[in-house]
Amino acid sequence: MAAQEFKGKLAIVTGGAKQNGIGFATACALAKGGADIVLHYNLNKEAAQNSATKIRELGVKVAVVQGDAGSLSFGDDVVRATLEAFPGRQIDIIINNAGHATFQEGTEAAVVEDFDALFHPNVRGPHLLVRAALPHIASPGGRIVNVGSVVARTGAKQAALYSSTKGALNTLTLAWAEELGERGITVNVVAPGPIATDYAPPEEHPLTKKFRAQQYIKRNGGAEEVANVIVFAASSGASFVSGQVLGVDGGLSYV
Repeated sequence: MAAQEFKGKLAIVTGGAKQNGIGFATACALAKGGADIVLHYNLNKEAAQNSATKIRELGVKVAVVQGDAGSLSFGDDVVRATLEAFPGRQIDIIINNAGHATFQEGTEAAVVEDFDALFHPNVRGPHLLVRAALPHIASPGGRIVNVGSVVARTGAKQAALYSSTKGALNTLTLAWAEELGERGITVNVVAPGPIATDYAPPEEHPLTKKFRAQQYIKRNGGAEEVANVIVFAASSGASFVSGQVLGVDGGLSYV
């Protein structure tokens, strides 16, 4: 990949506040390639501002944008703030990384509030953002990368609702890839396995034990390892890659 692969590009990265997270790692990787960044956060403004400062040190412009991925106004809020921060620019890259993860002990323990708390940010949020961005996204050449999860394929009784949201995101990705291919826009999923972020369950958790038993590389991955694949999917090198689910999971998705 060229050193300045993303020079002159504008990328929206949702869920980028935490410096140990996939969103921040992705924003940094895109910035190293020259992209200007819209760094989205929900609650922690201070963390987002600190992350933005780190990214600006890479020599790019960064706008910090707040939005609740579970709200009905999410897409309009983020796109409006993006266009205000970067007037006259098109949106070249969207990284749908923001989301929510919870675990339930089983079907009986899951209540409707759990369902809404997961499906709204994990499925409806990306839909609203893409819908609001469509009039402004680069055509051809636009890139949409949705951050999914290996559990969309494997399932997990401890995360039935969460895994079903990521399965829905996979299906949305296929539909968008078909619809937007005519405009030269690619749409893919990068599906991490267990990654060392705040959402990772502890080593003794049953889900982690399940992962370790099935992985070829028996460890948590790093956020940067996921970001590397996201950046590939956002690059010109992936111009003929669309509608795919790219696993980053230590081999788990191939067992």
